[in-house]
Amino acid sequence: MSRYFFSKVIALFAGIILLFIAYNHNINSLYVISGNAYGTTWSVSSPQYIADNHKEAIKNIINDIDYVASNYKSESEISKINMNFKEFQFVSDELFDILKIAKSVEAISEGYYNIMLGKISSSLGFAPDFGKNPLQKKSSTYELDETNRSLIRYSENWFDLSSIAKGYAVQKIHEYLSSSSLNNHLIDIGGEIIISGSKNGRPWNVGIQNPLSNIDSSTTTINNENNDFLAIATSGEYRNFKLDNDGNKITHTINPLTLSSIDNNILSVTVINEYSATYSDAYATAFNAMGMSKAIEIANKNEIATMIIYRNDNDVISSHDVVSYWMKQTNAYMALDLFKNKIVEKCSLFD
Repeated sequence: MSRYFFSKVIALFAGIILLFIAYNHNINSLYVISGNAYGTTWSVSSPQYIADNHKEAIKNIINDIDYVASNYKSESEISKINMNFKEFQFVSDELFDILKIAKSVEAISEGYYNIMLGKISSSLGFAPDFGKNPLQKKSSTYELDETNRSLIRYSENWFDLSSIAKGYAVQKIHEYLSSSSLNNHLIDIGGEIIISGSKNGRPWNVGIQNPLSNIDSSTTTINNENNDFLAIATSGEYRNFKLDNDGNKITHTINPLTLSSIDNNILSVTVINEYSATYSDAYATAFNAMGMSKAIEIANKNEIATMIIYRNDNDVISSHDVVSYWMKQTNAYMALDLFKNKIVEKCSLFD
């Protein structure tokens, strides 16, 4: 065979290799934007090009919700409401929507979800008090006037929207991206996540944090095998907590029935919702607050896909003492096949 023939063969193979490299680059490449907000980090990833106007719109959504729901900004809408008690007042459409969903979760959770514990959060050091006295002696609730889109309060207790605002922001970003034909995306604000569409034709994969690990490691993986929308939220006390002078753990999640930091054997709760990140965010907090037995009861009763990672009865924290419970959600697929019709099956995460 001639040297010319061999050179053609080599050129052909080189071309195939380059095409293979280019293909693998394309199926793995993503456009990513990120930043800091709400005391945490956020990111939006998509195989589709995210133009500058979309980047600005996403940042505006995050900032706008911050000025509605932040307990850390004295000029936010919720802070002004907290500091200036009125029995009846008009609120923005965004705040009304948040309060409406929170009210729904409060009812479904049988009162274990309560966003009017802001004074307690502040007194424990998880939010500023802006020079006010954060004394709260009992829990309270509120009502909404649908006709006037207004808030009715019965006490001077403060709102704390930290358990729902990030989920709401993730949901609003998803709605914006979908309306802009950017249907394939993963949105993450501090662990409140939406996956939608595909990652270059493949499902998105989201790992569930191992609460016993000091590094980012996953116990299992969730993916949207049918490219469907999934909202994923996790609540846990394994990072956001303090110790008092006696070494006792003070958590940022409050039990509305005892008005104190939660004290149960739950390490983390993950909730999957097929429609709303706002709901998944709130449900995860509610289940964390109520403890495992009640959480399993409420999740089964309302068919809410939930995983609870907890300490065993011996209170020994090791990998073999942590177990998980899953409940079936139609379009949620687990790396470990644990979904059942009811939360009944138990298995070791690390077998």
